[in-house]
Amino acid sequence: MPDFSDGLSLSARLKLLTLLWVGSALFSVVLTLLLSWRLEGAGTAINDAGSLRMQTYRIAYLVSNRAPAKQIDNQIREFETTLKKVSTSDAIHPLIPADTPLSYMLIQDMLNTDWQAHIRPAVIRHELPEQIDLYRFTGNIELFVQALENANDKNTLWLRRFQTALILMIFIAAGFMIMLHYSWIIRPLETLREGVDTIGRGGFGVKIPTDHIREFAQVSEGFNQMSASLKTLYTDLEGQVARQTQDLARQNRDLALLYQTTRDLHRTHSPKEAAEEFLARTLPAVSAAAGSIHFSDSGGTHNDLVAAIGLDDAFSNGQTPPYPHSAAFPIVYKGEELGAFTLYFSDGHSLSKDEHDLLRTLSGQLGVSVANSRFAQERRQLAVLQERNLIAQGLHDSIAQALTFLNLQVQMLESAFHAGEKVQVEENILFIKNGVQECYDDVRELLLNFRTKISNKDFPEAVNGLLERFSRETQTEVDTRWTDEGAALSNDEKLQVIFILQESLSNVRKHAQAKHVAVSIENRRDFMLTVRDDGRGFDTGRLKNPATGHVGLGIMQERARRINAVLTVESAPQQGTTVTLVLPQEKRNTL
Repeated sequence: MPDFSDGLSLSARLKLLTLLWVGSALFSVVLTLLLSWRLEGAGTAINDAGSLRMQTYRIAYLVSNRAPAKQIDNQIREFETTLKKVSTSDAIHPLIPADTPLSYMLIQDMLNTDWQAHIRPAVIRHELPEQIDLYRFTGNIELFVQALENANDKNTLWLRRFQTALILMIFIAAGFMIMLHYSWIIRPLETLREGVDTIGRGGFGVKIPTDHIREFAQVSEGFNQMSASLKTLYTDLEGQVARQTQDLARQNRDLALLYQTTRDLHRTHSPKEAAEEFLARTLPAVSAAAGSIHFSDSGGTHNDLVAAIGLDDAFSNGQTPPYPHSAAFPIVYKGEELGAFTLYFSDGHSLSKDEHDLLRTLSGQLGVSVANSRFAQERRQLAVLQERNLIAQGLHDSIAQALTFLNLQVQMLESAFHAGEKVQVEENILFIKNGVQECYDDVRELLLNFRTKISNKDFPEAVNGLLERFSRETQTEVDTRWTDEGAALSNDEKLQVIFILQESLSNVRKHAQAKHVAVSIENRRDFMLTVRDDGRGFDTGRLKNPATGHVGLGIMQERARRINAVLTVESAPQQGTTVTLVLPQEKRNTL
């Protein structure tokens, strides 16, 4: 890179040139003005010298006519004042002070001597001087005026010469400035324009001389670099296009691989299938000879091989694969390492930086797929455990209690049979018969509940079918009121609402002895389910004691909590029962 620090910059040169030009012009104007003032003073001195003759004649006239002495003295003082003013004036040499004419000085001395020696003594005595003295004195005044006029003419001529020299200096300075501007600005700009025209005609690589002026030297150097770059680009244009096309094709290939792999991974259900699909797509994309994927368990204690392509069984038993090069990438999801996949290459092949970045991105997508698969499995296991818990609660609250009651009745039947109490035996048999029927109904209802599946389409049909079956089996009048103005419930919310409605109707059937049931479903901002019967009711204080709680209420509360809803039960003896389920808008899982 050249050094442009030597010499003055263009801006500094222009500022210095402007300063010199303005200074010279200002000096010339000031000097011309000063000389004009001096010449103006010389003209005043000539007029004063010319007035000396008139004043001499006036003094002679006043003396000859015997004017008052005071008037004559005043005229004498005025004459001496004018003579002194003219004698001390510098009007004779305003341009060249050292060049004082000798004749001028002699005439001036002679005039002053003649006044002091012959004219002044006479007029002071108020006497008229000799006629010859007056003629001589006025002649000296005339010579003095002519000397002043000649000196002033010579000074005026020198002023005209100086002004002519200033005009010539202006033309010379203007030409010099034009030459400097051409050398400093116009010529470099024309050189740049010629270089631009040459590039416009296809002459890439042209170089222009680097100017000695700093700014244009920098511009010229930048132009030369641009020209060289254009020549390189133009010469290697096909290569550049080929490289850009190759890079674009590689990017398209990587994007397509990333999209297809991500799409397939999110459609795959098991980690093993995801791993196999991942290897099948990844190995050809990076020209790998073989590959393997290991997944670790949640505790990180085991690292199992789940998929491999291009590896024999010996490697699975811990032996080293027969490939000289390999690259391993961790499978990570949110900072947790889920496993790793390894690619094996033949001699002479290695991964580029772009391929490393692509494989790291793909490993992240595989981690997301594996994590989602594990989360789905955990959700299924949790759902199974929850349903098992609900089944256990249902069996305990209904069938287990019924079997306990039947066991007690069987024991009482056995005792009555050995005691020969026929009436007691018949009563125990009737209780056993009713208990078995009730147990059968509970089992059938539990099976119906746990086989129920709800979709977006048949939620109203499922509710209506449930109410129709309840009315048909119990011969109980059911009134239904629907209001559907809000967002749809999720599938899990619909399923739990159906279960709670089933359990509420089951409690009405087994305990309420009701003749009328009103069911209200309001889907507005909040979702509300209300089941109201006119049965015998019960004391809600008993709900605080689990040992005496009604069958199914615990299951209903558990299902309400699963969907973040609130279940309330209002009842009183002989006042009926009202079950209300409220799912607030902020707790809903909208679709």
